[in-house]
Formats: sequence, structure tokens, C-alpha cells
Amino acid sequence: MTSPLQSQHLAPHQLLRIGQPVHVNQRASWLDATVTSIGSRTVGVAYQNHGVAAAFADAVRPWAVRPADGAQLRPAAQVSAGDVVIFGSRIRTVAAPPVVGRDGWLALQFADGAQPALVMPGAVLRLVDDTPQVTVNGQPLCALFTGMGSSRRQ
Repeated sequence: MTSPLQSQHLAPHQLLRIGQPVHVNQRASWLDATVTSIGSRTVGVAYQNHGVAAAFADAVRPWAVRPADGAQLRPAAQVSAGDVVIFGSRIRTVAAPPVVGRDGWLALQFADGAQPALVMPGAVLRLVDDTPQVTVNGQPLCALFTGMGSSRRQ
């Protein structure tokens, strides 16, 4: 039997399940995806691309995958004061909108006064999403509507 302390020290990819919505870090930007398989060295994902009928699938390293629950994606250029950004295991509050440097990179200032973060102008960041999720009997409301639409009789 595992104790709660042991489960907290599992690698992030060991907490994933097939079909789970996740964010994948690809070249300093986060992308929406869904887990398709879980291995010891790779995690299979299907990227969500609403403009294309077929999803793009990939196998990525486990450390590049994070559960999407509690986080939302936003382009770095659209981050504003008061947004709470997730940088690895650190969570920082943005003090002001990003400033474009002479080199084209964006500088994000934080409320804690620590060193600003430099991010690529096209980067997509993970932000804390504290919007409560609406559930019915433990199922997300959006999943219930999706399931109902595919099984309704005409």
C-alpha cells in the first residue's frame, strides 16, 4: 500500500492516463494535446488542431508533458498584469505587460521583484486557471454535452 507521501513523489508522466488533456512543451511553447499512450521513456500524444480533420500524433519525453487541469495556455505577448504564470515548479505573478526588447525577446516583470524572465515573442505560456470546473456526478459538464451529442437519436 502506498502512502500519500509516496504518491507525491511520482514522476509527472506516471500520474497521466490515456485520454487525459495535457500541455506539451515544444520548442519553448506549450501546445494542447491528449495522451494516447504511456511508456517508460515516452508519452504518446495527439495534438489538438481544430483546423485539421486528423490530429497530429507524436511521442514526446515525459518531462515535456504536464496535465492541463488547472492551467490555461496564452501567448506570451498577451500576458497582462496580475496573470499568474507557471514556470516549471515556480508560480509567479506578472507585474506589468511584457516589454519587447531591442533583440525582439519579451521581458516579463514579476510582482516578487525577482529577475525578469525573457521569453521568445511567439512563445505560449502556461497560466494558472482558477476558474472552478462545473461537474455533474464527477464528470466535467463539457464532457457530458459532448457525449450526449454523439449518442442522441434523430
